[in-house]
Amino acid sequence: MKNWLKEGNKKYLSGDYSGAIKCYNKAIEENPELIEAYLNRGIAKHDSGHYEKAIEDYNKVIFYDKTNAEAFKNRALAYYSLNNSIAALADYNEATRLFSEK
Repeated sequence: MKNWLKEGNKKYLSGDYSGAIKCYNKAIEENPELIEAYLNRGIAKHDSGHYEKAIEDYNKVIFYDKTNAEAFKNRALAYYSLNNSIAALADYNEATRLFSEK
């Protein structure tokens, strides 16, 4: 079985965000609870300028793991990119709190 998450990470690092997203989609199809695939897909979507779609992925990560500081931080960045400073600040604060607990 192909490791779609690993393949997506390789594509992302090479700058092939569209290819990375496709691989992360495959990883999620195989395991709908694979948090890392949602997180990484959100990052690739964000870097592609699809901020709303990135937020959907970060929401999924937070649904599965309400203590995932990385998801809150990344969602804050997406909200900031959409000029939603109130939501961005709330997520930055939550990310800071969660990071400080580690």
